[in-house]
Formats: sequence, C-alpha cells, structure tokens
Amino acid sequence: MIQTPSAPGALVEGIDIDQLVRDGILNRDEAEALRLSHQAETGTARLEALPSTAGDTSNEHKDLVKEAAAHHKRHWVRVTRLCNQRCTFCLDSMNQDGTMIDVESLKAYILLGRKLGRQRLILSGGEASVHPKYIDLIRYGRQVGYEWIQTVTNGMMFSYQRFAKAAAEAGLNEATVSMHGHTAQLHDRLTGTPGAFVTGIKGMQNLQATGKVVVNVDVVINKQNYKVLPDIIAYYYNNLNIREFDLLHIVPFGRGFDEHRHSLFFDLNDAVPYFRKAFAWADKPDLYLWTNRLPVTYLEGAERLIQDPHKLLSEFDGGRHNFEGYLKRGLKPDCHGERCDYCFLDGPCRQTMFPYREALAAGSFPAVRRKAVQLWAGTPARDQFERQAAQWVTLVADSAQQALAALPEVGFAQAALTLALPGVAEVPAFVAASPRPLARCLLAGADQLQAALAGAVAAPTAIEVRLDRAVAQWLLAHRSAWAGAQDRLVAALPNHETLSASKDGDPDPATLRAIAAAGVRLKNVPRCVAGAAVEPGDHGVLDAAMLDAAGDLDLDKYVAHYTAAEYYAKSVRCGLCAHTDRCQGLHINYVRNVGLGLLSPLDAHGQPVAGGHSFDQLTERLQKANAARAKRDQQKQFGVHKPVAAVAELSIGQP
Repeated sequence: MIQTPSAPGALVEGIDIDQLVRDGILNRDEAEALRLSHQAETGTARLEALPSTAGDTSNEHKDLVKEAAAHHKRHWVRVTRLCNQRCTFCLDSMNQDGTMIDVESLKAYILLGRKLGRQRLILSGGEASVHPKYIDLIRYGRQVGYEWIQTVTNGMMFSYQRFAKAAAEAGLNEATVSMHGHTAQLHDRLTGTPGAFVTGIKGMQNLQATGKVVVNVDVVINKQNYKVLPDIIAYYYNNLNIREFDLLHIVPFGRGFDEHRHSLFFDLNDAVPYFRKAFAWADKPDLYLWTNRLPVTYLEGAERLIQDPHKLLSEFDGGRHNFEGYLKRGLKPDCHGERCDYCFLDGPCRQTMFPYREALAAGSFPAVRRKAVQLWAGTPARDQFERQAAQWVTLVADSAQQALAALPEVGFAQAALTLALPGVAEVPAFVAASPRPLARCLLAGADQLQAALAGAVAAPTAIEVRLDRAVAQWLLAHRSAWAGAQDRLVAALPNHETLSASKDGDPDPATLRAIAAAGVRLKNVPRCVAGAAVEPGDHGVLDAAMLDAAGDLDLDKYVAHYTAAEYYAKSVRCGLCAHTDRCQGLHINYVRNVGLGLLSPLDAHGQPVAGGHSFDQLTERLQKANAARAKRDQQKQFGVHKPVAAVAELSIGQP
C-alpha cells in the first residue's frame, strides 16, 4: 500500500504510517515507535529456531540462548481488535472495538517489517485467528521471506483440526497459547469463557499433531492462580509436552485493574513459596522459563529468570504518548496515581524519570557529561545543558588537544573536572596546558593503570580504573605498585548492556572483597559486598546526548541511559539496612550474573545486622505482617507490593 504522506516524515520505506493508524493496525504510540525504527515486542521469545539451542542444556548456556532470543528482530502485527474470550485481566480491552482490520493494509504492514529487516513475524490481536484471512496472512508472511512465523493465541480456533492443519501448511512455526489454569474451572473463570480450557487444550494438541508447529504456553499470574502456578507448569509439561513457558505478572491496566482488581491483584510476599516451586522447573535441562514484568526483588534465588533489561524500551514504546507528554510538557501520564504502586515501570518512570525531568527544569543536576566535540541537537539543548549547576563535569575526548580546545566552551568553572581519553599517555600534556585542575582521570585496562601509576597521572589527580578481571588480578598481584597512590585510586565495577558481558568480564564478589581488603577503594559496589567504605556509582548524571532539539529529555535515550546507569536492584533484606537510603544495590546485569543473595543488611556502624534474615524468612515475616494489617483494617481489599517500604516497618534485628 503506497500512499501520499499526510504529514512530513509519515513514510517509512514507502509505507504511509498515518494510514496504518487510520486502518487500525497501529495505535499512535506504535506508529511513533515505528517512525523511530523500533517497535514494541512480545514477551514471548522464539527459541527453537535458534541453532544455539542444540547440544548444551546447562543453565548457563540456556541463559545465553535466551539473551540471543530476546534480541531477535520481531515484527508484531495486530490482526484484529476483537476476541472470542473475555479475560478478566485483559490488558487490551480498551482497544477492542469488535472490528477486523483490512487484509491489504495488514499485508502492507507485514511487508514493511521485512523491508526493515525484521526476522520473525508475530500475528496477534485481540485474537488473531478469528480474522477470516488469517491463513492467508501466514502464507503471505512466508512469501515475503520471514524466517519464523509465530502467533499469540487462546487456541480456541485451532481446536478445529482442519484449521490447525491449514495454518501449519501455510507456514506457521510457533503458537504461544495463553493458558492460565490447569483445570477447566480455573481457566474458564479467568477467561470469562465456558469451554475455553477444553478447546484450548484441543487446539494445542491439533497444532502439535501437525509436526510443524512449536507450541508453548504463557500464563498471566494473578491472585486466583499464583498458588497453583507450579501445578500449571507441571500439567502442561507432563500432559502436553510443553517445554517453554512465559510467566507474565499482572499489570494495572485494562479490564484487570478497572473491573477486577480485588480478585486479581495480590501481595507478592505471599506468593514467594509458590514462585520458588515454579521457578525450580527452570532447572530442567529441556525446559525454558521466562518471566515478564515480575519485580526483580522477588526473583532472588532465580535471578537468571529476570526479564532482559532491553525489554524496557518496548515497554516504554507501549505508552510513548504518556511518557513524552511528561518529558516535553510536564503532563503526568494518565496512568499516574494508584497504579504506580503495582507497575513494573515504577522504577524507571515515577522513581527516576520524574526526578530527572525535575532536575533538568530546575538546573540542579549534580553531575553532567559531554563530548569535547558535542553535536548538539539544537541551541535549546545546549542552553539547557549549560544551565545546570553541576558539581562534577566529565569531558570525553579523542585526544588531549581536542579536550583542551573544548575547555573554553565546557563551562561549569567551579565543577570538578573528570577526563576520559582513549590512552593515558596524553594526560600529562593536558594537565600541563589546562587552565583548570584535573580532578579525576578515567582509565581502562591494566596497562593504562600501570602507566598512570608510573607517573602519567600525577597527584593530586584521582585515578579511576574500570575494574575487569585482568585489572583485578593485577591489583591483587602488585600491591607495592599502587600502595603509595591508594588514597587517589578508585576501582569502578562497570555496568554492562548484557548478561553475557558481565559473565565474561566482571570479577566475582570474593575478588571484590579481596581488593577492598587490600586497600583499594571500590566504586559502584555496595558496602555490604565490599566489606569496606565505598564510592557510589555514577547516578543522577545528565549526558548532553540525552537532550533533544528542544532541550527536553529524549525518551529513547533516557531509557537507554536508565538501563545502563540507573537500573539497579536490591534484596528484600535491604530494607533492614541502616544504609539503604544511600545505596542503590547492584546493577541489574551484575545481579543477573551473581545474584541478590550477597546483599546483606548493615547497622549504622557498618556491621552485619544480627541474624541477617534470609530471603525466605523475611518474606514469611512480611506475610504475617500483611495478615496482621488485614485484620486491623477490614477495609483492606488487596495488598500493595512495595517490598523495601514494607520491610522498613520491621525492626532491625527483630527475631
């Protein structure tokens, strides 16, 4: 479908995006995301088509397979805005008007995905399979070259054997079937549809019988099924040979929150014992388990099941108009309010994005970062950046000469200057010619560290080195080389974009403690892990590249920054720590690598809290506290999961 654009920038690869919105294929958030060359994705990832799934079935290998799957390029196509079920927790109920979408418009959008390099086509709805041209759309997806075609479905249409066979022969590779119970009574009640369980099961069996379609299951976790979550997995694993499950935590939107919140939302502390039993299934060598939007705190002991951090971008895409409305005009999202306490995005949204925008508007960012040759998006961006009253400024340059040339326009004359150069050899030239002192120099690698200690970075300039395994080994093996400079030496544990990068390069906790015990000050490591005083990570930093032409925070760049610099996690136990208000915990990918178990509460003197409290013991205490509060307050109808705040109500050291 080639159209005349209705507005500048409306075309993507010759397709009129505004027309796709008018046809009902995209909503305005999805359209804007597409214009920006990325698109909201499903929480279900296709594994079987990835060649790396063969052979090694260890948990470590499965983690890497899941990481690759999470980054697979998908093209999500909404085929209908109607459904043959009425799920009590339906997230999409507000968008369902009972209409089919024009097949030619759908084909145009499917083709667009291939032009954009998408590899996997995902047909969804509403319920995609009720579209009268559903089989034709599968066939068309195969014709235009998709490697893998997946559908997200309730399975009911596939209970017709001829329909299931036709879908398989047309080219369907995978069906993700939404099954929220292991009995007809439970599943039919949650879906609001008598017979949904029987027809869903029959649909799965028919698809499997074709020998061409991989069938997996997703489950929306809610108050009515969390206690039988292990049984649900067991049922489909043992009776239908299902080997992949996606566990989706209920979210405070759509019909679930508006109409059924009292019967669907629950306190996560109460669910911990059942989660533990369900997560144990992930250790089976032939089973892949995913979690979706489940708060990280409650995955202690199963950290490798934490949702890939990159999914945050697709989560924000889904509400782009809300988030951009706040960043650009200060209009709080229309979902802001009581939903926030139940929302997976509360951390990156209310708790972080709000303070970032407020600091930008007030000119109160404590630290800023820019390149020596900064390509400003526009003059307002430069002016807004220079308005900040920063105490620290980091300058990134390719050479000492470039850094010196940029100094007159860097500003922030009273701020301490940090310099990042590709090599340490040019630092003396910069220091000799710079009109302002150099407070800190950022280095990477043991060779650069040795050169800095040998005189390339003279006192009083601090030396901050990126702490990888090679640097850690050098520090432990050559204490005499840095002992004289330990008052200005900082070893910073880096943040990584992926779990695999953390696994490949980060020192383990025992090594971190050994380095701290030797006298090196650690950065970006909690005090309880280091066993000594530490320097906090780089939080609340305004990077000039995050600003758009109007001087506002660019949503995509903010989300990328949050994932890299602000996405940290704590244990439930951290609520008992006297330092919790000053500690961010650990970066999400280090948590996924080494776990939350190494975090432990400290008292005001930095000593371990008596008893320490295991995760299970503490959540059990919180369950009892919840029950006691419920008795005191008969009007309480459902719990709010704010784990750290809840823990704070318990006395430190209380048995």
